[in-house]
Amino acid sequence: MSRHITRDSVTWMLYLQLSAFGFFLYGFGPSVPLLARDLGVSDAQASLSGTALAVGMLLAGIGGARLSRRLTRGTLQWLALSLLGAGAAVYCAGRGVEVACAGALIAGFAGTVVINTTTAALAEHHGEHAASAISEANGISVAIGLAAPALLGGLRLLGLDWRWGLLLLLPFIAVIRFAFRRVRLRDTRDTTAVSAGRLSPLPRDYWRAWAVLLACATVEMCMSFWASEELRSHTGLAAGTATMAITLMLFGMVVGRLGGARLARAVPASTLLLASLSLNAVAFTLLWLSTGPALALTGIVLCGLGMALQFPLTVTSAVHASAGRPDQAMARVSVGESLATGLGPLALGLLSGAIGIHRAFLLVPLLLTIAGLGVAVHRTAEPVANS
Repeated sequence: MSRHITRDSVTWMLYLQLSAFGFFLYGFGPSVPLLARDLGVSDAQASLSGTALAVGMLLAGIGGARLSRRLTRGTLQWLALSLLGAGAAVYCAGRGVEVACAGALIAGFAGTVVINTTTAALAEHHGEHAASAISEANGISVAIGLAAPALLGGLRLLGLDWRWGLLLLLPFIAVIRFAFRRVRLRDTRDTTAVSAGRLSPLPRDYWRAWAVLLACATVEMCMSFWASEELRSHTGLAAGTATMAITLMLFGMVVGRLGGARLARAVPASTLLLASLSLNAVAFTLLWLSTGPALALTGIVLCGLGMALQFPLTVTSAVHASAGRPDQAMARVSVGESLATGLGPLALGLLSGAIGIHRAFLLVPLLLTIAGLGVAVHRTAEPVANS
């Protein structure tokens, strides 16, 4: 068996398709306060677009498995990417919160379909190297996604409309479509998931993996939404600097996912996931105990490294435990992702209002502990490439 993944035209097409949503997603967050200023509304009103994004993700999770039974992966993927571009255009064209929310909902739905289809296709295409390919795909997606906030911020500093930065998604999708116009994904519609016209239940082992994924995804969302406020309130960093520091966390995730792709070919997934959770816990402790910027920022970078492999590894475990139904498995994964996005930061925000952000942040190590126990008790057997 080879220790290397084969990066053929199918692989690169899937990597770039996933990166299209990464570009939108990492540009969307920084765009919300800019949108609030442009529309003259409060941050809370503008943040409703984030709720709409999570609702779109949830709808994709509920209906995604049925779509995968009716359309080939290739058809579904290109339709979803076209819809993602349309959602971004609606979001940017909106001169009111309602229109912006409509665009975010469309983009959330379409982007989640892209994630599901890409992950399922990579898992099938690369077999024993699935964890490595999925990790690499997500690393490239985050790396390309980092360009989005830089573009939005740069345009704003130049006195230009930040929306043009996000709208670069449309030509990006068009270039991918043209470059890979002759590449086809195999027709693997989930006919095995159908029983008497209904989706058959997924195995118990799948739901165990799904629960670990939910805990890990909630950690990532809580860190993405609230780590800057923890830095501001506990280390004395200015609000702008604290917000920019989240880029360090994303950089850690890029390095971790690209570097971890190699580890995933030699180390069992459950062992690697436990190591990832442990690093995340140590990094969070460093961040939480720090009262000065230097150690806190070191903790932020290490948190990114720790979180880097959690999504690709838990997704791969869930797909492997789905009894040959990757599209149905990924549809349910996106339900977990939408719950993590919609409820995790909200729960931490509510706790912050009651006990302060610093103590509320202890929700993160609690979730890491739950995830670690889930992995330790219910280790999912994964194929490892050993030649």
